[in-house]
Amino acid sequence: MRYLFLLLIYISLQGAGFWTLSGLTKANIYVSNELSLIKPETIESIKAKMTTSLEANGIVTGKQDSAILMVSLEEISDDEAYFIYVKLSLGEEVATFRDDKSKTFALTYDSSDFIETDDEELDRDVLESIDGLLLEFFELYEEDSE
Repeated sequence: MRYLFLLLIYISLQGAGFWTLSGLTKANIYVSNELSLIKPETIESIKAKMTTSLEANGIVTGKQDSAILMVSLEEISDDEAYFIYVKLSLGEEVATFRDDKSKTFALTYDSSDFIETDDEELDRDVLESIDGLLLEFFELYEEDSE
């Protein structure tokens, strides 16, 4: 009986995500770039994709005191391979459930991708990764908005 109960809890939690995007109405964008070989045009393209995606989903950009949708790009390389860690996060000021209702900055969404690439494909691979992460983000956003 105990195993059946645990199985039911496990199954019910599979549909529930850790993050929630309900009530998100405004956000600003930020790109943290630690890649030495990426083209400046690619960074501008990432910013444009983020802004366009937010606005297409009814999220206002460019407002003071908004949540921050951030892309972080980090490289890990050795003699044989070149890896990129791509992270999409949403940070915002939230109130805690403590007695004093402290306000703090918290990550309210976080997703990442780890890709192997080379110099010639770097920009294309990073943009594809960003597309995938934004797609996941906005699928959750639409699901939470229903």
